[in-house]
Amino acid sequence: MRETYCGKSCSECSYREKTNCLGCKQGPGKQYSGECKIARCCRNKGHEVCQTCGFRQTCGILSEKNNAPLNRQKEHEAESERKNHIYKQSLVLGKWLWILFWLFVPLGITSVMTNKSLVDSVPSVYIIGSALRFICSMIYGFILIRLRTEENRYFSAGIYTLICAGYEILILILNNISLLDDIIIFISIPAIILLLNAEYNEYMSHSAVVFAVNDELSYNWENLWKWYIGIICILAVSIILAVIIPLFGVVVLFGAEIGFIIINIMKLIYLYRTARVFRLYSKEILNEDESKSDTIIV
Repeated sequence: MRETYCGKSCSECSYREKTNCLGCKQGPGKQYSGECKIARCCRNKGHEVCQTCGFRQTCGILSEKNNAPLNRQKEHEAESERKNHIYKQSLVLGKWLWILFWLFVPLGITSVMTNKSLVDSVPSVYIIGSALRFICSMIYGFILIRLRTEENRYFSAGIYTLICAGYEILILILNNISLLDDIIIFISIPAIILLLNAEYNEYMSHSAVVFAVNDELSYNWENLWKWYIGIICILAVSIILAVIIPLFGVVVLFGAEIGFIIINIMKLIYLYRTARVFRLYSKEILNEDESKSDTIIV
């Protein structure tokens, strides 16, 4: 039995020591974990070596046999560089996304505290909730800006979040000086547009950074944005219906509010899962490197 599939001599291969190769049929050409395309082609066609194949003279895979070790080395280096990049990224994202997750919890609580229909009887709760929401939103925005080095859209999300926090305080002040509701609604329109931009850029940033380690979670973030837009459309429809068919409009509005609650719960879950994915990935890579070091020492 020949030592290689393609006919090359392992003893004459200049890459064997460089890549710590175990030999063709035990290393790159190994049946299950090997990465040699020539070996895979031979096994698929039922050949022990390329010489018994009738297409060897015109085979494009075999013609690259001299470059195969170099190509595999480049692939290893590229994969190692990719893993190193994701590892460094996971250290940053695992830390800061975890903080965003814990910040989102009080933000959810303040949403209840600032719901005027629920706390009209206790004005102080509304004021405290608004102040707490402003502080949490500012911190949330600055963290998103901090993550701009990992994904550009985090920066936009952070800026929009900070501006939205300022808008909320402005609207709170206008409410306290008893301005007309029409004026407050008019001023609120830019805040809604900014909020949509903030949410879009945040969701897409989470989707982009997590794609390399968990593509399913990445798609979940994209789908959550679609659901968010859908709820916004239902909310707009409910406002129109409230004028035409008041009772039906109120029902639709109530449904939209339930939808927002669900969206926020899903966002909280996805933030937790995204942060956890990066934290686990960094630990996995670290354990893998330690395992390799122990093997070399032995």
